[in-house]
Amino acid sequence: MKKGIASGPEDFWIMVGYSGWGPGQLSGERDRKSWYMCATDSRTLLKELARQSRGVDPRDAGLETWTLLMNMIGKGETANKCIGSFDDLMLKEWSQANLVRTDDEEIGVTKEPPLLRADKQLITDESTSESSNVITAGTLLRGSSADRSPFLLEKQQLHHSIILILISDDNLVLGCMLNHPATKGRDVGGQSIPVRYGGDYAIKGQSPMMWLHCNPKLRDLGVGSPSGEQSKKGIYKCTEDEATAAISCGVANLSDFIVTSGVCVWSKLSLTNDVKRGVFELVETSRVHEVFDALQKQEILSEHNLERNISFGEKAWRKAGATNRDKSASDGDEQQSDFTVLGIGEGFDEDDETVVFNSDKKVSDLANDALRKWVATFLLGAPTLASS
Repeated sequence: MKKGIASGPEDFWIMVGYSGWGPGQLSGERDRKSWYMCATDSRTLLKELARQSRGVDPRDAGLETWTLLMNMIGKGETANKCIGSFDDLMLKEWSQANLVRTDDEEIGVTKEPPLLRADKQLITDESTSESSNVITAGTLLRGSSADRSPFLLEKQQLHHSIILILISDDNLVLGCMLNHPATKGRDVGGQSIPVRYGGDYAIKGQSPMMWLHCNPKLRDLGVGSPSGEQSKKGIYKCTEDEATAAISCGVANLSDFIVTSGVCVWSKLSLTNDVKRGVFELVETSRVHEVFDALQKQEILSEHNLERNISFGEKAWRKAGATNRDKSASDGDEQQSDFTVLGIGEGFDEDDETVVFNSDKKVSDLANDALRKWVATFLLGAPTLASS
């Protein structure tokens, strides 16, 4: 600018980071129609992008500019079909988390915000609770009840999850998710029980499959052992042989059990901090039986019962809640879950953080859709899933 070559800062672009592809990767993505090829003058394109960027809110994720360019190459109809889609809404939430900064944050590096529970109680790092630091074997956790789920953009399987802690020492915590039946089952005496996805890891030297029950009668008969010291009247672990023997003797039914495969792993410090911040919430011992009963109504996953399974998983999550509102909302065995809550209608408020920017989609509903998408893709194997 000193030599008069550039007229001002608007002549320059500042990039943070870059995208990269391996050999043949970009060509393959183009063949799958992930990208569109177009012929244009780069100077004209950059000029148009610069013009469009003035006054654009980063929470829009560049979608307005993308729509304009799609129209310029004759793909306007395709672009219009994407407006308000699950992918566009998720992109806006990604932009909210990664492109919007406060004065003490750098672009692309977001500070974990304090969470806001559904009952509007603010959770901060300074919040203290005697139970926050007591995460022992047998503890039952549920995923956050915050309006903006901490699992919206990643680890969607933990959204509204139910987790049983199996091992907890000074360094590591191992637990298994209970609310994700997979498409496979375990056959016992001509009957099948769903095998549930518990996590991505296995305990070395042990079978990844674990049998659980919450039946006082079986507990008194000595079937299995308590999952933790504090759960002697809660969830019990047992082997498949113990379970099948109890069934053969007529003292148990297959429906008394839950079978999981795999575990989740956290560092003790990380999970303790997550509980303090409300990322996970401790479930009272008095609610364990209700939670277990709701989970037992889930079936081996299929296209036909996906919504029903998710609904009972949501019911179990609400049964685990610490507020009376959560409990009352979960009453009724066949009650439909809140996965289809209505939006706020026209005239949305851009500053309303409970909805996705420039839309009437509740962020909480989008998190439910993201969980449904995860179940359909990774457990059911379906490539796409329509959102509610």
